[in-house]
Amino acid sequence: MSLHELLKDKLSPEKLSLVPKGFEVIGDIAIINIPPLLDNEKYLIAQTLASRRKDVKTVLGKLHKIEGDARVGEFELLLGNSTLTLHRENNCVFCVDVAKTYFSGKMAHERNRIVQKVNDGEDVLVLFAGVGPFLIPIKKTKNVNITGLDSNPAACAFLKKNCGLNGIDANIILGDANSMHNLFKKPFDRIVMPAPYGKEHFLALVSSSLKPEGIVHFYTFKKDFEIPHFKRLLEERGWHIEFYRDCGDVAPRVSRYVFDLRKYN
Repeated sequence: MSLHELLKDKLSPEKLSLVPKGFEVIGDIAIINIPPLLDNEKYLIAQTLASRRKDVKTVLGKLHKIEGDARVGEFELLLGNSTLTLHRENNCVFCVDVAKTYFSGKMAHERNRIVQKVNDGEDVLVLFAGVGPFLIPIKKTKNVNITGLDSNPAACAFLKKNCGLNGIDANIILGDANSMHNLFKKPFDRIVMPAPYGKEHFLALVSSSLKPEGIVHFYTFKKDFEIPHFKRLLEERGWHIEFYRDCGDVAPRVSRYVFDLRKYN
């Protein structure tokens, strides 16, 4: 039974129409964006959600969109007592504090797609590595040399912990991606770039850290009508688009897209 169906006898039709149709689950934490007009009903909604999902112990209300280089959201605790959880996907486990680090549980399929693209023996760089959702399954599955970079100290601390939880080794660097040309002495075969919103300029910086004919998996946020222009822009800048796809909505009419890019010298 859906959240709407569970609430139909508890809310007026007008208020029921305002209840979000979906929510995100990370470990045993559910995150839901409840509109201000339902402020008086937010605890009822949280309790109803948890009664529907027995794996949910904590419900967080999203107060503001994710902002800043650390990509940390602001939440209100509606049910439960902790923002720390263990999230499992792709045969990996991740310790995450959603109030201190960015994590999306909606990208498991896409992250597994990248794992399948990686070849043994590659040198791989994951920018904006976070707690390791790209880095850890790659290293756990493939025999590679892998480096993760993030500017959020909390994310790097959790990444180190998660490497231990999953029995892998990785180079973890706390640093600014704007300075990547000074951070790495050797180029990489493959760079994974789940870039924050509005940070497309980082794509121009990776060429110096990429081996000839290396691959970049670049993530960006676009409206569908912006894609043709963006594809032309990439090609004008010398990138060959091997693959791209819509990875899912993040806001009304805005989706996260991935572009698999190769630059021939």
